Order: sequence, then structure tokens, then C-alpha cells
Amino acid sequence: MKVTFRSLPITTLCVALACGAVFAQVPPSPRGGVRSRCGLLRSRMKSQPTAAANHKAQSPGSPGVTFTFGIIDFPEQTDTQVIGVNDKGETVGGYGPSTVGFGASDHGFLLKGTKFTAIDYPGAAWTSPNSINDSGAIVGQYGTSGSDEHGFELVGKTYTTVDFPGAAYTSANGNNRHEDIVGGWVDSSEIAHGFLLSKGVFTSFDFPSAVDTEAFQINTAGEIVGMYDNSDGSTHGFLYSGGIFTTIDYPGGYSQNYASGINDQGVIVGAYGEPTDVNGVQYLWQHTFLYQSGQFTNADSPFGPPAVTLPGQISNNEVIVGEYVDNSDTVYGYEAAVAQQ
Repeated sequence: MKVTFRSLPITTLCVALACGAVFAQVPPSPRGGVRSRCGLLRSRMKSQPTAAANHKAQSPGSPGVTFTFGIIDFPEQTDTQVIGVNDKGETVGGYGPSTVGFGASDHGFLLKGTKFTAIDYPGAAWTSPNSINDSGAIVGQYGTSGSDEHGFELVGKTYTTVDFPGAAYTSANGNNRHEDIVGGWVDSSEIAHGFLLSKGVFTSFDFPSAVDTEAFQINTAGEIVGMYDNSDGSTHGFLYSGGIFTTIDYPGGYSQNYASGINDQGVIVGAYGEPTDVNGVQYLWQHTFLYQSGQFTNADSPFGPPAVTLPGQISNNEVIVGEYVDNSDTVYGYEAAVAQQ
């Protein structure tokens, strides 16, 4: 795997209106749950034993695939998570520690070129932008405290709440150029479901026989990727296309998987691993994969060395964004350009 080390310049912060993945577990909140960096409350999942992974990351499955990595760090902040990317190279994510005890960070950001702009839903205690399409529309979730969660869409400077009808919690996780939005919602029984919002109409869907389902991204063709949970505590990635679900799990029998991004060529990124502890914080996944043409390739960050690499989305230009975590549990954003040889 070819690696190029590059850091984005530190630039002046420009604040917008006065804001999740990605997917890494955070310490328990005051209400006893934990939330992923991109997505819904993870308190709905069965508790997992914290232990060192009993698998090793496999070697890249395709020697013809190379990755050029770069670091994305919000200026003067200790933690940066990059979750969404569009074909213009604009990225969204979160920065800084959480003070409400509910999210991975309190504030979101948009990065265009070398210019960071803070994204904060008006009046919210925390905001997590999760996706940006080529028109610049951003979707994500926010909360007014540590005990609520709502989806949102930001177009220009206008915020709109995106809540599934009757939901206890909603997270808007992905959008495409048609302005379709996918995400997850939780009902009064604390069961999570995936949703699609298209042309103003909500549609809920569930992976067959799963305990929980959540959608993370949708491409132009309407193909959706996400994660479902089984009653045994395992998590699995899925592709939902043409009304048919397909499980997307990295080979090797890992109990924890998810699929977080899909581009218009059908290339998928996701993560796999086992529950493990990094400096007192539990993570369910440690490794990133790229999946294309039936072939899985390991795509872990070379920085750190990382204890955990968790991807967000992948653009049509085949740029992956995400976060990596070192052994001190410091979180860094990254981007990785994929090249085929």
C-alpha cells in the first residue's frame, strides 16, 4: 500500500450560523447510553465484552489498489472526525470533545479547500453534520440536550429539522444529488429503523429479522448502505438495492461490521473488527475496508500507528474520509485517495 503523508494547512476559523461516521463508541452518557459518532444511540445494542480483538487485520485483498492518505485536523482542537465528502472535495464532520456527555463532539464543521466553517444548529447543545452532496446541501443530527436527537438539513444558511413522523430519535446520515436523505429513527420501544426521505415522503425499512437497522448513505441510483444489529450483539453491513438486502461483511468471521459509504460506481467502504478497549474507551470496530467488484481490500490509516480506523463516506472520485484513533484515544480526521493500478 502506497502512503503519502500530507497535512492540510491550519487556517483561520470562519463561523457560520450559531453544531453523526464516525461510528466510534464514546463513554457512557448520564442517561446510561452511548452514541456513535455518526448515527443513533448505541444504547439499543446489547452490551459487548471489552477485549482485545481476536483477529488480525487481513492483508489488502487487491494488490492493484493503493491509497494516498492525508490528515484533516480542525485548528486548535484535540479531536476531529470527518464523516462526509462530495465530488468537489468538500468535507463535513465534527470537532472538539463533547461537553454534554452524549456525542463525540459538540460542534460540526464544513471544510472547503483550506477554509473551515463551524456548523451549529441554532440553539442546539450539539450538532453532527454527516453528509454533503455536490450542491452543498448538508444533513446530520442535533440535540438541544444530552437526551434528544433530531435530524436536520442545511441548505445555504437555512436549517430544516428532519424528523421521522412519531420518532423518539432521528438521525439524517446521507444524501445524494437528487436531495434524497437516508438515516435512522427510533420508535417508542427503542427499536431503530432505517428511513428514506424522497420528494417529501418518508419510507421506513428494516433488514429482515434484525433487531435494529440504520442507513448511512445513498448514491444517485438509490442504492443504500448501512448497518443492522442481531440479537446476539453482532453488527453487519448491508446494501439495499432494488428492494433487496445483501449483507456486506469483511471475510474472516468478525462479529462487528458496518457499511458507511457508497458512490455512484457502487464502490463501498465500511469497517470491521471486534470489541476492544483504547485507553478506557470501547470501540466495536478497528479496521476499514474497501469493497468493489466482489473484492475486499483493507484500508487502514498508516498514521499513529492507529489503534482504530473508521471510515465515513467515499466520493465518486474515490476519496474516502473518516477518522483514526491512536493509542491515547486521540481522534484525527483523514482522507484517502484510492488509485487502481
